[in-house]
Amino acid sequence: MYDCNIVIIDDDRIILELIGIILEEMISGEIVSFSDSNEALAYVKSDNIKGVSLVICDWLMPDVSGLDILAALRQQHKDCAFLMVTANATKKLVVDAMRLGASDFIVKPFVAADLLAKVERLIHE
Repeated sequence: MYDCNIVIIDDDRIILELIGIILEEMISGEIVSFSDSNEALAYVKSDNIKGVSLVICDWLMPDVSGLDILAALRQQHKDCAFLMVTANATKKLVVDAMRLGASDFIVKPFVAADLLAKVERLIHE
């Protein structure tokens, strides 16, 4: 079990809950979830983000995209790992996100073991 804080951002509440349930077995710290991308962006821009080790964020959401959230995170907290969740990992999208500082990607639909492996690796880095 890892003592760290994680933020999960996804406009699909089912995916949001699924990721939270998967991570509950692995994380003893706080897991904060947002289904509203505007609220997530405000959180990422706040001082609360400084205690977070990992942000797991959907790419395509209404109002604010995962890239916008990533850019805001990098302004506030450069060392925080960022796992981009996407259903469409084209080469251009991956390159754009990596240039902004994404740590890794996971493509929907994913299996729990793949998510856990990526989270574990990112937490250790």
